[in-house]
Amino acid sequence: MRILSIGGTDFAQAWRNMGHHVLTMGKGAGHDVPLTHLIGPRELWEILVSRNFRPELTVWVDRCRPLEVFGLERMPGVVVGYSIDQYCNPWHVPYSWAFDLFLVAQRDYLELFHDPRAWRECRWFPLYCRLDVDRDPGVERDIPVSFVGTLNPPLNPDRGPFLRRFRQTCPTIVQQGTYAPIFGRSHIVINQSVVGELNFRLFQATACGAAVLTEDVANGLREVFVPDEEILVYPRNDPQAAACIAHQALAEPERLKELARQGKRRVLRDHSSVVRAREILRLAEGLLVSGAAGRRKTGMDLVQEHMLKTYTSLATDKRLPLPLDHRHFYAEAARNTCLETFEQ
Repeated sequence: MRILSIGGTDFAQAWRNMGHHVLTMGKGAGHDVPLTHLIGPRELWEILVSRNFRPELTVWVDRCRPLEVFGLERMPGVVVGYSIDQYCNPWHVPYSWAFDLFLVAQRDYLELFHDPRAWRECRWFPLYCRLDVDRDPGVERDIPVSFVGTLNPPLNPDRGPFLRRFRQTCPTIVQQGTYAPIFGRSHIVINQSVVGELNFRLFQATACGAAVLTEDVANGLREVFVPDEEILVYPRNDPQAAACIAHQALAEPERLKELARQGKRRVLRDHSSVVRAREILRLAEGLLVSGAAGRRKTGMDLVQEHMLKTYTSLATDKRLPLPLDHRHFYAEAARNTCLETFEQ
């Protein structure tokens, strides 16, 4: 199968290993087609023609960035989207209409995408670990507790105070940057999220062989891991309780080691990028057989209605840290969508 991967590249190598022809496109290193600017539908098609690449499957993987490639709703074959951070990107809801299948990483947000007029399917699709990065190095675990991540994210004002209070009674290595070497030496990785989402750290740390101590939240946590058997949980925003649970776990090293082993076993078996890549292909093959692209094209009026909402949101949302030329691009895309709708 010819697969065009736009945005994230986490599934590309798995698809190549399965024998598929993959073309990746996006900003940053590691793409077959590195982008330096936003590209519209005409330029997208010119790139594909120049490479003699007509995709049977196009997959957009969210990297928590505004749109960089436009026109996916008109692509041939099946078009699949994967929203990672829908809780801080409300434009993902109208944008989901560009796709035949839209995957949502946070289960409790899935209902936001429901619309009785829609033909496209939306389903829960949890996050994952990357087998090429998230590995247990098998070295001595000389770090009792660690946290690696952004310490004062603008969307998460609770993280800094939580970690400060947690460290008052439970000494913890806290840093930013490369996480795998630290997780690979840690007995426990403390996890804290923005709005109770199941974030990447949960999957990364378990794959690195650490016992994860994470918030007891919804969003499908108990469908992904079994608390007290594969992970440890604490009440959300309760650093004292979290510290107490960490101390108790460290006092029982054999039990903690077994819990970490079971967590790693679960994530490698059920929640790796390879597992997710296979599932996307399985779903896409079903959509190809069922003629999903035809339903999308037949319903293009509704698609255009929602693309207009998407572009307008991106052009006008002051909370998005966007340069002015990007906003002008989104505004022009909204204008062109309006003109195209009236011309029809």
